[in-house]
Amino acid sequence: MNYKFLLFTILSFTISFAQNTDNNLTLWSPTNKLTVNDFGIKLSHKNEVPSYGQYSIDYNLRGFDFLTKNFNKKVRNYLIKSASWIDTTSGVANSLKYQQTVFDISEIYARHFRKELKDNRRKILKGFQFAQELSEKSTTDFANRKLLYNKETNFGTIQNKQLEWEIQIQKELEEYKDYSYE
Repeated sequence: MNYKFLLFTILSFTISFAQNTDNNLTLWSPTNKLTVNDFGIKLSHKNEVPSYGQYSIDYNLRGFDFLTKNFNKKVRNYLIKSASWIDTTSGVANSLKYQQTVFDISEIYARHFRKELKDNRRKILKGFQFAQELSEKSTTDFANRKLLYNKETNFGTIQNKQLEWEIQIQKELEEYKDYSYE
């Protein structure tokens, strides 16, 4: 058997699979805002909720990652396209603004997570359980903050409250700019 061919085939499949998985994700970016194309499911009828975004913060630590000075590339914040939907028949701009605000809130907690990993990297020496606990805390804090945002802005529809949230979110993103993925 030609082992070089087998190795090439396995590597090609692995790279192809990884790329297909990443095509299902939209990483948070300060310059690229969400568009209709970031939502894998397009609806064309009125729904009670005009859009839904499935956001996730994940991390990838292994080996001697605790020695790194910067955990920014180890923690990702993204929208899962195939689990997110938008009604394309009305209110698209409002839906996108709402979803972008939620995505920005998620980025705040991704940055908190990155900072905590950096500040507590010695605890990772004892095992990655600490990182898992930080991940769970970030996810819970994000969910609670999203609920508060939804309540105070009625899902982004109270304009003056929406503006207040946008200003506060930008302040926090700026405060934690050193922990941006990019």
